[in-house]
Amino acid sequence: MNNSKLSGVSLLLVDDDDSFRQTVEILLKSHNYKTTVAGGLKEALEHIKSSPFDLIITDLKMNDGSGIELLEKVRESGLPAEIIIMTAYGSVRNAVEAIRRGAYDYIAKPFKNDELLVLIEKALENRNIKVELSALREEIAWKYGFDNLVGESPAMKQLKNLAARVAATDISVLITGESGTGKGLLAKAIHFHSQRRKRKSVPIDCSAIPANLMESEFFGHVKGSFTSAYSNHKGLFEEADGGTVFLDEIGDMPLPLQAKILRVLQDSEIRPVGAAVSKKIDVRIIAASNKNLAQMVSVGNFRDDLYYRLNVLPIQIPPLRQRADDIALLVERFINQEKSRQNQVNISISPQALERLVAHNWPGNVRELENTIKRAIALSPEGRIREEDIMFINSQGNIPREGKHRLITHQFTGTLEESLKERIQSALSANNWNFSKTAATLGIGRTTLWRKVKKYNITRDETVSVEQD
Repeated sequence: MNNSKLSGVSLLLVDDDDSFRQTVEILLKSHNYKTTVAGGLKEALEHIKSSPFDLIITDLKMNDGSGIELLEKVRESGLPAEIIIMTAYGSVRNAVEAIRRGAYDYIAKPFKNDELLVLIEKALENRNIKVELSALREEIAWKYGFDNLVGESPAMKQLKNLAARVAATDISVLITGESGTGKGLLAKAIHFHSQRRKRKSVPIDCSAIPANLMESEFFGHVKGSFTSAYSNHKGLFEEADGGTVFLDEIGDMPLPLQAKILRVLQDSEIRPVGAAVSKKIDVRIIAASNKNLAQMVSVGNFRDDLYYRLNVLPIQIPPLRQRADDIALLVERFINQEKSRQNQVNISISPQALERLVAHNWPGNVRELENTIKRAIALSPEGRIREEDIMFINSQGNIPREGKHRLITHQFTGTLEESLKERIQSALSANNWNFSKTAATLGIGRTTLWRKVKKYNITRDETVSVEQD
């Protein structure tokens, strides 16, 4: 037996038998465990109020209470401690009940020293896994935070505010928007900011599963229910029990299966293919579609009762062309991502290239913008994206015609801000500092130009003559 690779952690030992408690205390301290002792339930609760513990080892029955009572108080307090129950009684029924209520395990008295030490190490390893998973969930929640839905345009601010409020509820959500707008990202953000974030979020692409396999994939099947059902199979809804199911492109779901989804929403139960009875299930459904579901209802291609069940709170993501002020922020995000991925620090973009991106119509939305940036970085010399490096590819394989270039008025940071300042300086010099001509060249108002000059502290070369407006 090694000297415990998990030594140094904090333990609480609870037992009303003084002699036994002292014996176990000596054992624990000899293995470098920081050990606090209590002679009963009341004393243990006082210790818990003042000190955090990694592990609690408690007798099942004591003069002033029970180990199960202590277990319940610990769980109510939110203390992430594992609990081992000791019992000297022949029946293990009560100890098993303690495990059902959240204890890690039990050990029967009398026990060998090594038996207890091995059980302690396993319990602490289990606690460490829980702590790591909790930290990972927090990291994921941050990754999918609403602040990471890039955009400061009024439309995006309104969307993020609404999504944050609906995340705290448990109602069904229907997310609509064109392909590439980020419906899946928004669904993840809602899940990871809900009370269900400790359980799974299971995405299901309704357009990718063959119609004849959908019911089995969704709800599972029992052995022998069809030719290739060689064993019981748990469906995706059961996998998400306690969590969230994200039904992406629900407009592609066949009508017969829509009726079964409606039953999940109404009765909170599923029936695996071939099963004789239904199973209770607890899932929140977030659905998404790039189709007009209301129009599909009107022509009979989507169930109206399911539509109204899903559409409790609709959230529409605006297309990128309607929030041009967010393009520079998105460009900056994608450039920074590529810097990190490629371990490069010299990736940047020219003002002309940025203007070309802002002027594009973006039929593919944010996904198209991300791919365009990746393509431009691959084509650019030394990581500096030039206007000629921007290549748009539409569904017909043509390069779309560009509208009038516009200068975006959002506040930029880092490389983009420097590029914008450089572009304004260049235009002012080319127009002999005539503000009217420069503003027209840049596609902005004269007042906006004045604000930019002041903001970036742009000054003219004294040798350059100034043309009167």
